[in-house]
Amino acid sequence: MAIALMLFALLSGDTAWRQFSDWFSKEGTPGAPADVLQAYSKQLESQGVAADDVRARVKDVQDYLVAHPREGLTLHFNRIFTWKAAPFTREPSAFLRRISATRKPGRALDIAMGQGRNSIWLAKAGWTVSGYDISDEALRQANALASEVGVKLDTKLASHDEYELGVAQWDLIVMSYAFTNLHDAAYMKRVQDSLKPGGMLLIEGFGGGPPREPNQVLNAFLTYRVLYFEELPDIADWGQMKAPLMRMALEKP
Repeated sequence: MAIALMLFALLSGDTAWRQFSDWFSKEGTPGAPADVLQAYSKQLESQGVAADDVRARVKDVQDYLVAHPREGLTLHFNRIFTWKAAPFTREPSAFLRRISATRKPGRALDIAMGQGRNSIWLAKAGWTVSGYDISDEALRQANALASEVGVKLDTKLASHDEYELGVAQWDLIVMSYAFTNLHDAAYMKRVQDSLKPGGMLLIEGFGGGPPREPNQVLNAFLTYRVLYFEELPDIADWGQMKAPLMRMALEKP
């Protein structure tokens, strides 16, 4: 009996998730989870779903997200990349264009590559480009555009934890609005280990956050040559609004 009840609960949660993901993929507005679930609740109420049932379905979705966070992230970013009001530029990063122009093309890795704006620019500039993203929709768009402009990308659907970075593999690693935690020592060690000696790590994204010592983020790269570093308010490629940003280019010894 206990097993039967457990299976029923699992099936109920799966059904609630499928219904939610179908709604969000077509009609949802990306945002904070609480805001998305509130909008979904209102949608269910507008369909005449009883209040108790609404609460039960939302609870099932919340439980599913806790148990399957990767699926939640994929759904979120897939929606962003199909949303008409997508909050990002499709042009390659001006910082990447400026800094990488000084480097001889080699093997490049684009972390959380999105729809390929930077990967395709690098490939057109002569780099052999690999990249990964948690959004299969983003990769579909990237590969379609790459085919359209006549360049080749090696892409993989993966999270930061899943992608095999390798050791001494890359002449250039790009982390542009990659939504990684630069203070995640284990992940950043994998990134550093995967960079070839003399290779360049380019990081661009949101700064700010809790108060910290100036240049604290550079402490993880004490042996690296700092080619460029700045923290300032500027227009972000992701969000296209003024925000505290950080840009740095580092060369591995």
